[in-house]
Amino acid sequence: MADKLTKRAVDALTAGPSGDRFAWCGEVKGFGVRAKRSGAKTFIIQYRTGTGHTRRLALGSYGVLTVEQARNRAKTELARVLEGEDPSAARKALRAAMTVNELCDQYLEVAENGLLIHRGKTKKQSTLLNDRSRIKRHIRPIVGHLALQSVTRRHVEDLLARISRGDTAADQRTGKPRGRSRVRGGMGVAVKAVKLLSSMFEFARRSEIIEVNPCRGISLPADKKRSAYLTSDDYLRLGKALQEAASEGMPPQIIRCIRALALTGCRKSELLTLRPLDIDAPGRCLRLKDSKTGPQMRPCGEKALALLLQLENAEQEWVFPAARGTGHLVNLTKPLAHLAQKAGLDKLNAHLLRHSFATVAHELNYSELTIAGLLGHSVNSVTARYAHHVDHALALAANSVSEAIAARMAPAIETLTLTARAADRDATFVDLYADFRDSTEERMLSRKRH
Repeated sequence: MADKLTKRAVDALTAGPSGDRFAWCGEVKGFGVRAKRSGAKTFIIQYRTGTGHTRRLALGSYGVLTVEQARNRAKTELARVLEGEDPSAARKALRAAMTVNELCDQYLEVAENGLLIHRGKTKKQSTLLNDRSRIKRHIRPIVGHLALQSVTRRHVEDLLARISRGDTAADQRTGKPRGRSRVRGGMGVAVKAVKLLSSMFEFARRSEIIEVNPCRGISLPADKKRSAYLTSDDYLRLGKALQEAASEGMPPQIIRCIRALALTGCRKSELLTLRPLDIDAPGRCLRLKDSKTGPQMRPCGEKALALLLQLENAEQEWVFPAARGTGHLVNLTKPLAHLAQKAGLDKLNAHLLRHSFATVAHELNYSELTIAGLLGHSVNSVTARYAHHVDHALALAANSVSEAIAARMAPAIETLTLTARAADRDATFVDLYADFRDSTEERMLSRKRH
């Protein structure tokens, strides 16, 4: 028994060859940690009931709880024991009555407080937004009423089948003006819902609320790999469609954003939330504060940088402001569908432009590692984690790919007037950056003064 259970003691604790091992705290009697052969470590309390029976109660997993958080929780539970309560029996009774709806509430609360680790990090707000939607629209209506202990594989398979055939699909008005919520079913939606349900049951299993995850072993169809991409002819037709859309009055920031998606290979969310201060023209990159793989630098060609620097005014907060009201652009679905119809393309979306960017890079004989760097895919290396500048070779590659795509969209897209500011003069990249830098520095000084 240690004088006081510490992080160092918990880190050093491993299970023995014959089974679990325990380490107990000398400061709070009855508080300890159990190490299993699987590598999992769980904080526990051990106590005697009023009838003399020994009980153990799991407080939570190490990693989800720190040692101090677990110690405080242990003090609270042990205080209940002194009052004559039996926390273990109370939890068993709660488990028997707990429903999937209640698990959903508990899961979301833990995730929103940053205590749920997903792929080595806490869940992003955008991921939580999708989780809430899937829980509300698909999981709760079908299995939310079921007692947690009663859910079987058959229930999960039924959930998969019902969402796949569209039983939970809906088209509803929201409280916002002209707002609609269109909930679609289908196999892709069903697979994502089952994966989320499995994560929730796994959370319940780690918390020792249930013993078995009923989603384990469910056969799910493989994700469809997207193989479509834009050919040289497709790019030319897209360029002409953009020119026609601009002459018909499509907002210039939408035209710029779609063109930027084509020239950068960025994810849609990365460009829609881009701020002027995120553009590092001298470093030839975008310094993204929040991407799918976390903060990162994204190499960017000069054609793309010149496009991004064509701001409508020096004070705007977003590179692509909303066409109406405040904030940034949110939805490009309708403009992209309109352009697809105008260009005679079967389908046009942000991911197709990103996939096509990678295809052009491959056609230019760049390696898979280089293409991964251009697209911002996670690269697990010590060098990558400590780099603060975009590699020269990546910058050149980004430049070559963006120039190749711009040329394929020529001549229509190269002569496209994007903003009133760009129409007044034939701005070079250097001119654009000088203006952008001056306006940015002035804005930063203004913020300091106020």
